[in-house]
Amino acid sequence: MIALYTLLTTIIAIVLYPVGMVMALMGRPELHLRLNPPSVSGSDGALRLWIHAASVGEAGIAYSMAGEVKKVNPDSLVFVSTITSTGLQRVISLNESRDEKYVDHAFLAPVDSPLITNKFVRRIAPTAMIIVETEIWPSLIRSMGREGVPITIINGKLGRRSFRRYMYFRFVFKKIVRDISLICVQSRSFSKRFSLLGVPRERIETIGNIKFDSLPKPSDYDKNTLRNDFGIPGDAHVFVAGSTRPGEERVLIRSFAEIAGKKPGAVLVLVPRHLKRVAEIEKLLEDAGLGYIKRTSGERLESSGKSVLILDTMGELLSMFACGDVAFVGGSLMNFGGHNPMEPAALGVPVLFGPYMEQTGSKELLAEGAAALVHDNTELTAKIESLFANHDNRMQMGTAGTVVVDRFKGTLLRTLKCMKDRGLIPFSSL
Repeated sequence: MIALYTLLTTIIAIVLYPVGMVMALMGRPELHLRLNPPSVSGSDGALRLWIHAASVGEAGIAYSMAGEVKKVNPDSLVFVSTITSTGLQRVISLNESRDEKYVDHAFLAPVDSPLITNKFVRRIAPTAMIIVETEIWPSLIRSMGREGVPITIINGKLGRRSFRRYMYFRFVFKKIVRDISLICVQSRSFSKRFSLLGVPRERIETIGNIKFDSLPKPSDYDKNTLRNDFGIPGDAHVFVAGSTRPGEERVLIRSFAEIAGKKPGAVLVLVPRHLKRVAEIEKLLEDAGLGYIKRTSGERLESSGKSVLILDTMGELLSMFACGDVAFVGGSLMNFGGHNPMEPAALGVPVLFGPYMEQTGSKELLAEGAAALVHDNTELTAKIESLFANHDNRMQMGTAGTVVVDRFKGTLLRTLKCMKDRGLIPFSSL
């Protein structure tokens, strides 16, 4: 199967070369950039670290890792590749925002054909590679293996759905990961899944989620200022539903309609995981008879007489969580594995999520009373109403959440130390 994959991707790469050139001449260079390695320079004796990320979220982790590497080894050269153009722009903007540059070269990842990946590896000549989360690209990994480049997966995760898919090709997955020296995973559940897929246990370390290191504190935001910016009344009870997935908005809207009937002035903020679904959510709200505005409309809830805000912008979810009195984390009422419940918890906001929540920290939040599990519309409505009515309970849950989050920080340095101790990155001290 690997041989067939190699043959097919080689044929595809050959076909893509003229297509990429034509698209570049038309002002769309993305494909051309994926077929041709970047021009690089630098000392042959320096640590040459290639960090690979998928998109915007992983790009932030890649940049944080680059920063820690530069602090320990300022002479190192750090290369960061991303799958998406938005991820690449995120790396570039982070880099340009600092006087001291952490990333020496940022570029789009190569098309996963040995014809292409071999060229990229030879041009960059990395001495080590880090893959953020679970970006398993067979040809790129094999090209690194041929050159003897040690590969570490950091912040590794493997959701239930992905795990089931990989299990069908377990024998292939086992061959691919032979070239991976270390997998640093977020939780014991992920560790077990990688092990069941054939990764030797001695190559797996359970370290935690690096995303926790960059989580803000409640003091980083001023709620009144944020509410004014978003046009939300300062005295409103605000329920923020973040990263929602198909099927969840219907439940959330039904619950809020019940709450709004009893508590006029309450506000619901819907933040879909994917903005292409905004029109679908508008239809649900119209069917429910709830007035709404979109963030991009420029309207303000406080002067519109409406009760629902759709956040149809990128990069404002944390700020919106900071506005809220209660937060729901999506992807958990339906079987998507959930999204990060530690984000609202870090901001001192009580957290609700559904039974399909798999993310690191969710069990600890429940155990410490910082979060509550809801299974359906009835439980969701009852919990929101209870929290809206009890200020002291909200404060207790919020404080418990910040305590849990603080315990999970420091993962980035633990990851680097693990790599150093295994000889995968040449640091004399850390």
